[in-house]
Formats: sequence, C-alpha cells, structure tokens
Amino acid sequence: MTCFYDRLEQRIAKCGNPVCMGMDPVLKLIPLEGTPEDRIKRFYSDILECCLKRNVQPAVVKPNSAYYECVSVQSMLVLQQLIADYRSAGIPVILDAKRGDIGKSSAAYANAAYDVYRADAVTVSPWMGADSVGPFIRENSENGAYVLLRTSNKGAHDFQDLPVTRSDDPRDVAEAFYSVADKIVEWDAGKGYLGAVVGATNPGELENITRYMSQEKKYEIPFLIPGVSIPGVPGGQGGDAKTVLKAIQNGGGKRKFHVLNSSSGLNFAWQRNDTPANYANDCVDALEKLAEACQL
Repeated sequence: MTCFYDRLEQRIAKCGNPVCMGMDPVLKLIPLEGTPEDRIKRFYSDILECCLKRNVQPAVVKPNSAYYECVSVQSMLVLQQLIADYRSAGIPVILDAKRGDIGKSSAAYANAAYDVYRADAVTVSPWMGADSVGPFIRENSENGAYVLLRTSNKGAHDFQDLPVTRSDDPRDVAEAFYSVADKIVEWDAGKGYLGAVVGATNPGELENITRYMSQEKKYEIPFLIPGVSIPGVPGGQGGDAKTVLKAIQNGGGKRKFHVLNSSSGLNFAWQRNDTPANYANDCVDALEKLAEACQL
C-alpha cells in the first residue's frame, strides 16, 4: 500500500503543481442567494466543476472545519459531501481541524476525520504528546496527519520560541518547535504518515527547518505551508510561492511532496476585479497563476 508521503508526491507530479486550496467559506463573500448551506455547497461545487472543465486542479484541498461548524449543524453535512465530491474527482482532502486530546478522545477525533468525514489527512496539535498524536497514525492506510510545528500567528512566540535545553550540554539550546520536529521523526518512525504545518511568512526560518530535518535529522517530511497570498486579493498573509519553494530548495529539501496553501486568495479571487458573478472562473484563474508561480 502507498504511504501518505508517496501518495502526496505522486499526486503533485500528476496535477503538476503543489497548490493546496483552502476551502474556508465566508458567507458575506459568497455572491449567491439561498440558505447559507446551499450557498456554500453551490460555491465550492461550481469551483470544482470549473477546475475539472478547465483541467486546472489543486494538488489537495483543505477545508477548515470551524468555518462550517460556525454556520450550522447542517453545514457539517455539506462539508462531508464536499469532501466526498472532491475526493471522487481525485483530489485529496486535508481536514483542517487541529485536533489533539487525551488518547481516547484523540482516537474518537481520528475516527471522525477518517471514517465519518472520510478525509485523507487531518491537522493535529502536538502539545499533549505522543498519546494525543498516536491515534492519527493509522497503520496500513494511506491517511496522514500534519502536526503543528511552526505557525505564523502572533501568539506563536508565546510557546514555540521558548528556549529548550536539548542535552546534558547547557549550551545545546534551541527553540521549542525544534523539539516538536524531533518528536515528529520519533513518532512517525519511518512509516511515512506525519507531516508538519510550517508557516510561509518567514522564508529564512522555513529554510532552517528544512535544513534541520533533511540534513541533521536526515528525515525529510512533507510540509503543509499556509499563508501564501494572491496579489490583489484581500485577506492573505503575505507569503510568496517562489520564495517559499526556494527556501525549501536552499534548505536541502529533495522530495516534491510539500503543499502551499492559499484560502481566501483563491476562494474569493473575484474581489481582484470586482466580478462576483465570475467567482468560479476567477478562482481557477488565480489557481492557475499560483500553479505557474510554483514552477522553479
């Protein structure tokens, strides 16, 4: 059976780009009439249809469950159906849910992500340790999980930057997120299930993390890299696709299994030209341009 790492690499090679399209519905930016649930369903169904018609597809998609949960219970059924639809079209789905709890609860969360929603992967928090992440590693499956390693939000510094002494040598000190990197390698144990979430907005840091994994740990893992912006579309975090990929290359990254996420920049690309009626084509236009920008 193909492991998650190999599956990612094969998918990126097949579609020709490493783009991850976030699917985070913001109702005021969805230019459709009807109930909130109908609008969300039609919006992302139209985008999928346009992707298939034009033969421009993202490598993966990433719906954030919070954007559906906050609308209604019924919208969670919409999320389930959208996951099924995109997967039926051959597009893997990462459920962005950032789970992490005691072992039994994590097992229930893993069952929800993989068996109820039928996602291919899920995002998880490492801060409760091995028994929290362990249930998301499914032996003999093609599923994977992305562990939060280095995020780009303002509060990331509260814990991720704390100095940690890593050995008996008091001079061997590094930021806490490097200890998370060590644990990802330990937990994955060569099985090819665990990736890492690393923000796009600090290319130098991304390069250092890549170098640490590929050269010091000699264990390259796939990154889910949020924060890639589309010029002219509000709401992005400012990451540049070419700069991100160059940072990985400079850090010694060899495998082409990293994915670059843009959510609002793709979803609501119609804002760039103020053409709400053309939302699906505008999204695919932006996707195509981002895919081209990812060619080094």
